[in-house]
Amino acid sequence: MAMDARTLDDQHLIEADVCIIGAGPAGTLLAKEFADSPLKVVLLESGGTRSDHRIQQLSSGEITGDFHEPVDETHLRQLGGTANHWIIKMSDKQYGYRYAPLNAIDFEKRDWIPYSGWPIKREDLDPYYARVHEICRVGPYQYGPGHWETDEFKPMALDDHAIVTDFFTFGPTRIFGHDFPQEAEQSPNVDIYLHATVTELLSDESGEQVTEAVIKTLNGKEVRCRAKQFVLAGGGFQIPRLLLSSRSRHAQGLGNAQDVVGRYYMDHGMAASGNFFPHDPKLINTLGLYDMRLMRGCSVLGKFSLSEAVMRKERLRNFCATMFPMPEPHETEALLSLKEVAIELKGRRVPKHFVTHLWKMARGSKHLTRMMVQKTLHGGSLQPGFGQGGWSKFKNNEKKYRRMELIAFVEQSPNPNNRVTLIDEKDELGCPKIRVHFEWDKADIESLGRAQDLLVSELENTGLGRVERADTDAHGLPTYADNGLHHLMGTTRMGEDPKTSVVDKDCRVHGVRNLHIASSSVFPTGGYANPTVTILALALRLADKLKSAA
Repeated sequence: MAMDARTLDDQHLIEADVCIIGAGPAGTLLAKEFADSPLKVVLLESGGTRSDHRIQQLSSGEITGDFHEPVDETHLRQLGGTANHWIIKMSDKQYGYRYAPLNAIDFEKRDWIPYSGWPIKREDLDPYYARVHEICRVGPYQYGPGHWETDEFKPMALDDHAIVTDFFTFGPTRIFGHDFPQEAEQSPNVDIYLHATVTELLSDESGEQVTEAVIKTLNGKEVRCRAKQFVLAGGGFQIPRLLLSSRSRHAQGLGNAQDVVGRYYMDHGMAASGNFFPHDPKLINTLGLYDMRLMRGCSVLGKFSLSEAVMRKERLRNFCATMFPMPEPHETEALLSLKEVAIELKGRRVPKHFVTHLWKMARGSKHLTRMMVQKTLHGGSLQPGFGQGGWSKFKNNEKKYRRMELIAFVEQSPNPNNRVTLIDEKDELGCPKIRVHFEWDKADIESLGRAQDLLVSELENTGLGRVERADTDAHGLPTYADNGLHHLMGTTRMGEDPKTSVVDKDCRVHGVRNLHIASSSVFPTGGYANPTVTILALALRLADKLKSAA
């Protein structure tokens, strides 16, 4: 059953065996997993079924350091969570999102990365990764090239001692905002409460067990949820915020006796890594393995990754790079001008710099016409990139593109000084807002540069083309690196020692018997891979443990 918390009587008491806080991907999957079980389950979501600016403003705060995006734009308060913003156009005409498991080396304690090391191994998650693929309709749990290559499209002939070809896979976004909630809602043992913002967790006199969650609504209601087990399934900013704000019996915040909550914040850096110019433009037609395409019922995208051997030998952070075909620079400008003008006209506004945009579109008119015809008649994209692939299904790509742009995803090291803290300013519900601080680590920047050197060298060693490196700033950072990818990790990290971690290997908060976290906030390190499939694997693992303990 789904209910609006704003319609409840003030001081209403909700009772459950399991209370899940946050209805993003992890929360909705957990609710689905508990559906039709003997356990009474409640799923609490701050937002509603649609995006709401007033609710979203509850996440506003400050950000300092090397990232500049507003805090409230990094996640979404809505049923389905930030998945509602995942709009990669998959090759089977669905909107989806990117999957890639962490590598085995990502779980290891690496002596060249301070504070690295998980208390579990990749093999502990492999069965859950496979289950996620099945439940989330992603396709087979396969990421190596052998499963996806064809006679037509094969990996580039690289020296796999340094650079290897492997894959991203993609799954439908709709499952988190629609399918999983609907399945849970139809189950007699699961209740979903929308517009229910949890502002504090209350514990017993010992401080070792959570007893209730305080829920507030924007129309002035305050209700409580009492449960035997609590699971925090929000993002890497709002979970530490809630723990730090829960101070009725813990002066420093719940689970924060060692001042670890909110520390070790990491994201994934995105880095422009140059352009590959084939000596023979027709080569582009053979690079379809690196395009997002439908293979055996699954959308996949080939990428370049560092080998484990070279990471160990050269003490590097993890790294991967994708490549997309790009036209001449003036043709790219024409596409960007067309997009900007279209957005302004759709909003019934006079485009700024209209004459300049018209001149750029006229200069690139031949390419614009070609791509508009392709889009209109054959459903192709105006410009392939992160949001849409499919270029390899068209012939004569050498007439449209001259280069392949290289974009990298970069691991960032855990650093206790990169952190989430509370500030004096409060939101509309009276909760302290947060300040997020992040600074790039010098060793991470150096590792990125070396990884790019290796990629350039291996591509040029094929004899198939040359690479033009991307420009960098005074700190050695390339374009895009001043924004993260909203992969909010590390702020309630997993570990065996409470002095340097917040949860144990079972995602239970140290010192609190019945409080668990299902989020990328528990990641001790993050590799380069999008965190979703690992979040979901950890959520399935947690669900199994809670069901077996009931």
